[in-house]
Amino acid sequence: MERNVLGVKEGVMVEDMEVARLLPSELRAVIEEIALKHQKLPIEPTMDKETGEIIAEQAGTTVDVEQSLAKIMASLPGQKNELEIVLINPQYSRQDLIKANHIIANYTTWFHGSSARYQNIGAALKSLNNTVVWPGEVFSFNETTGPRTAERGYLPAPIILNGGYDTDYGGGVCQVASTVYNAALIAGLPIIERHAHTKPVHYVPDGKDATVNYGYLDMRCKNNREGPLIIKTSLQNGRVYVEIRGEK
Repeated sequence: MERNVLGVKEGVMVEDMEVARLLPSELRAVIEEIALKHQKLPIEPTMDKETGEIIAEQAGTTVDVEQSLAKIMASLPGQKNELEIVLINPQYSRQDLIKANHIIANYTTWFHGSSARYQNIGAALKSLNNTVVWPGEVFSFNETTGPRTAERGYLPAPIILNGGYDTDYGGGVCQVASTVYNAALIAGLPIIERHAHTKPVHYVPDGKDATVNYGYLDMRCKNNREGPLIIKTSLQNGRVYVEIRGEK
């Protein structure tokens, strides 16, 4: 008797599922389960690592459970229903990246070393190129470049370890981290994490280096500006170049 009075009318459908005679609490559980397939987080715009082409943002979706519940409970017998879908807009748009075209800082270091070291520096720079850092976001060198492994194109090369020299995959990547660090300093970005080498390095002045070790030592800085920052990198003619762009 309760279902006849308080339940969904006979023959009512929700996205090919019959929900006749369900009570409101039961219908809510069904709606919440169906809603899972409609959940999609919005995607902020980004940039193609190689070309620098802007990849436009995408809206996300969710389900308004309360509106869907009310609509279905009010349905006439035999009525078919779709859930009430709500769009979730990204926080930023491609226009924000278009406006971030002013060079606010750059820094150059000069390459010296083996072909393996050259390969490692190039691999790290490729991972960093066209990285977008949104306002308030903390840039992590390690998260952006990823593990320095053979599968990711890194080779064994000299590193500084415990005050001496050794060889390991990714040797030379610290030069890239140091170049980014100095560009961040020039840009006036707050440095969240930075570690010095245990021995002097040749590519930056004393006290201006940044050593990194994936999973242990990172170089991190924060975007304290109102708009996004874009990190541009290159390796040519013996020059390791990092550029930070933003809105003027």
